[in-house]
Amino acid sequence: MIPCVIGYEEHAAAELLSSMGFCVSRIEYISKRGVEDADSARVIRQRVIGNNSIEITVSYFKTKMRDDTGDSKS
Repeated sequence: MIPCVIGYEEHAAAELLSSMGFCVSRIEYISKRGVEDADSARVIRQRVIGNNSIEITVSYFKTKMRDDTGDSKS
């Protein structure tokens, strides 16, 4: 059974799938508007592309909020 890794951070998704014996390939999706100060690459799509091969599509997101002082918060 293949676990759903949509929403996972890229490295965690690839590590999980690899540990289960899958060969993982990666596609990068970049929004036309872009994400300024992106701090996280997350899986937005996954699909089986062959025997034991899974393709993940990753995109970049800003996941940390800034407070009034400009410091990052998780």
